[in-house]
Amino acid sequence: MLWVALDLLFPRTHPGAVSAGLRRFATALAVLIFVMVLSGGLVAGIRAGLAYNTFPLMNGRLVPPEIFSLDPWYLNFFSNMATVQFDHRLIAWLLAFLVPWFWLRVRREAASSRARLGAHLLLAALALQIALGIATLLLAVPVPLAAAHQAGALLVFSAALFAAHSLR
Repeated sequence: MLWVALDLLFPRTHPGAVSAGLRRFATALAVLIFVMVLSGGLVAGIRAGLAYNTFPLMNGRLVPPEIFSLDPWYLNFFSNMATVQFDHRLIAWLLAFLVPWFWLRVRREAASSRARLGAHLLLAALALQIALGIATLLLAVPVPLAAAHQAGALLVFSAALFAAHSLR
């Protein structure tokens, strides 16, 4: 719905001057952020945030030993607190690297001012979201902070869609 609203607010007037690679990068980021939001839903759903309340390590380990303890193996991605939280953290680290890289690429290319605004919003929203996520984890998931973190996920995803839309 947001994409359609953006189409109505900002109709396409002329083809953009940005590379197809940058457009694909923006789309890939939006997809990855969507997967991250789904991953966060799993963390909240099985209350995985109540375990491993340390950062950046998970109770002193990079990879917790319980990560693939369920059988069959695929259940670990949905029901194992260690695996679910590890996956959520792994995607967060990946986004913490990719979003600033995307921001730099938008700044270096002949992107529109709206595309630059989208990149700025995405970078700022992700920084806020990471801070909220770490605080939520370290404070053992206080409900107001956890709710703010979930609302932040909507902002990050919306910013990613806005950035991708502005580069189309």
